Amino acid sequence: MTDLSLFILLLAIFSVVTVQGSGIQNVVEVRTPSGWVRGYEENYEEGQVYRFIKIPYAQPPVGKLRFQKTRPIEEWTDVKGIRDRNAPQCPQVDSPVPGLDTLENDEDCLYLNVYVPGKISKEKQLSVMVWIHGGGFVLGGASQYKPQKIVLGGDVIVVTINYRLGLFGFLTLHDPLVPGNYGLWDQIEAFRWIKKNIAAFGGNSKSVTIFGQSAGGMSVSLQTLIPSNEGLFQRAISQSGAVPFYAIAGRKAEEQINTILLKNTNCKRESISETLSCLQDLHAENITEAITFTEFVNPDNITAQIGSMTPTIDGTLIKTDLSYSKYWDSEVYRFFRSIDFMSGTLDGEGIMGFFNVPPGAFEKLNVNVAEGVPKSVLCEVIAPMYVEMRVGNIPSLTQEICDYYTAEGVDEQSNKVFEFYTDSWFIVPSNIMLSMHAKKNEKTKTFQYFITKTSPFSLLPTELLPSWFKGARHGDELPLLFNVSRDHISEEKLKTIDIAAFDKLSSEVIQYWTKFAKFGDPNSDGAPDWPPYDDIEEQYVIIDTPITKGKHLKSGATNLINKILQKGNPSMHDEL
Repeated sequence: MTDLSLFILLLAIFSVVTVQGSGIQNVVEVRTPSGWVRGYEENYEEGQVYRFIKIPYAQPPVGKLRFQKTRPIEEWTDVKGIRDRNAPQCPQVDSPVPGLDTLENDEDCLYLNVYVPGKISKEKQLSVMVWIHGGGFVLGGASQYKPQKIVLGGDVIVVTINYRLGLFGFLTLHDPLVPGNYGLWDQIEAFRWIKKNIAAFGGNSKSVTIFGQSAGGMSVSLQTLIPSNEGLFQRAISQSGAVPFYAIAGRKAEEQINTILLKNTNCKRESISETLSCLQDLHAENITEAITFTEFVNPDNITAQIGSMTPTIDGTLIKTDLSYSKYWDSEVYRFFRSIDFMSGTLDGEGIMGFFNVPPGAFEKLNVNVAEGVPKSVLCEVIAPMYVEMRVGNIPSLTQEICDYYTAEGVDEQSNKVFEFYTDSWFIVPSNIMLSMHAKKNEKTKTFQYFITKTSPFSLLPTELLPSWFKGARHGDELPLLFNVSRDHISEEKLKTIDIAAFDKLSSEVIQYWTKFAKFGDPNSDGAPDWPPYDDIEEQYVIIDTPITKGKHLKSGATNLINKILQKGNPSMHDEL
């Protein structure tokens, strides 16, 4: 028997093979039910991590699989995994984020990355955390997030996943041929792949936590409301994204996008099948570039609905507008309450409303944001638009919002305007989901957090923020969890940062997240006590330095905004 034949025989017998790297790093090859994958060793002061980059979990969504439900990957015969490159991101408009890697676009993008602490052994049965990245369902990629400090700090496996974005992920023509929600189907297929294959890396398929931020947090909360996901994960952490914020854009917004898309691609045909074929034959760039943000946004509006680029009512995964909580007392609600659930927000993340304002909107209102945002912007523009979108034209509700978010002084009032975004987009939806989960629920656990600590390594372009703004910004928790580059921060600013305090808080947050992933309870000896949430005391932890506790987060805003949500009329959205 030749040496090569013997090596092949050994590969057939053993499921993990360690190969000495060329003086750089060791290589490990793992046999999974889907095929062999190759990982590479990284060594840190805290320990060792093996990273497996660019593992395919589904068939490439190209050609006739574009705008189609995700297809499972077939078993492969070669070895998957790359060493010195990131996996590509799904097609999107380039939008670099400070501190995160810039990735290549590729429509063949349904890959995941696996990070394993220490030596790989099936006997370990490690808990698994599956990260769903944010980016408004139009931006981002799995390889931008480096979870090594979660892996080492919590002794868990972390998997980061790609999913289709924008039109590629959510285009709907309200026809069985083009139903939408492909990005959600991608996530589900990734969960299925993990359940089938993670034991080969030493993971426990019965201890899986899905977690994500912003659109990733929204994805997490949506996935907890899909009963067919039962068994794919046992816990969920929804960071700055919860379903009651998510109002279905409706046929009007979707048709507006579709009209522009078909006009700019010259793909409008007599039948849906012919239109689909035309769209499937286009180069990916032709679709990515077919619609610009300014093309469908009215500069008179402070906010915009981008139908066909976000989840939609498809009659299968999402059967009704889940933002109306009166529909939650159903089979959907039962599954949600059967898993452990954590949700939280930041006190100033409504500043995303500032970054999402269409070009020219503030100028048309004769507002100089740098000097402040007057109450009139809230009372005459933002509040009436919110009420109109949710329940129709009810001036009394608009007035209640206006009255509630009134403050003395220009700076205070400016922050109150964006506090309405914080409450209505993030805090109140999270509060509603937490209450629905905890109410008379003795089977699973519920926890809430509230972050008030601003990050010195924020991923938002902070130089664009007005001087009057206060609060922890959208995404400020991400540097606590993930390794982010500090290259964009000047040496002068770095000297002013208390790195030791940041690292201590990071360690405490990682302990919270990973203990929850393991046991459904974030408490341990390594961080301050975190009381469980219930629908009476509504206790939560305030993540700052030091960590403290609170009760009844934004109860007044919750009562006001939930009253509006309860009046919601789903028929406004022409659901299927």
